[in-house]
Amino acid sequence: MGLVSLNISPRSTSGKNANRRTRAAGRTPAVLYGKDRETEMMELSAHEFNVAMIHLAGRASIFSLEQEGVDDPPIALLREVQKHPVTDEILHIDLMEIPRGVPVTVAVTVRILGTPVDVKNGEASVAQTLDSVEMSCRPRDLPDYVDINIDELSINDKIFVKDIVAPEGCEIVADPETLILNVKPAIIFVEEEVEGEEGVEGEEGAEGEEGDGPAADGEDKKDD
Repeated sequence: MGLVSLNISPRSTSGKNANRRTRAAGRTPAVLYGKDRETEMMELSAHEFNVAMIHLAGRASIFSLEQEGVDDPPIALLREVQKHPVTDEILHIDLMEIPRGVPVTVAVTVRILGTPVDVKNGEASVAQTLDSVEMSCRPRDLPDYVDINIDELSINDKIFVKDIVAPEGCEIVADPETLILNVKPAIIFVEEEVEGEEGVEGEEGAEGEEGDGPAADGEDKKDD
């Protein structure tokens, strides 16, 4: 996984009014904290951050925080994004520094590849119950996705966390017995005939015949 770069700048002011001015200038207030370091106030381009999140598309949000004059930029994990409840504007970002060489545990997206033959034939469907897996590894070794190919699966086959092979340098820390997906038989709906329809028609016919009887008798009597 290539780290996504974010350009940051130091921020010396804080408070609602200062943060409002920062956002009005197209920048977002943020803080960087971590073990054995003081919390650092910073700001970054709101547009650049939005583009980065689109690029990540659900993957683990780990950034290289580039700053002018700093040769060894810190690596940070996105911990929280505060948004306006109505406009959805990003108000503040919390970043946690990851010491270099130290593993981090994050949720890695599960990506399903292929289509079983039974699904192609309409005889089954794939039910995915888990869309990410907790994985521990160094930031630079973290994969973009965990890929699972299901081309060879058949009806009632299942994939569990224990069936995933972790990339080199990584360890899966999720419960190995957790179900990721299964291939379920398709539900076939059979239209049932409504019982009694023929009987109703028969009864109507019988009533008609009985009704014709007396009328016919009356006609015979008149003829007599």
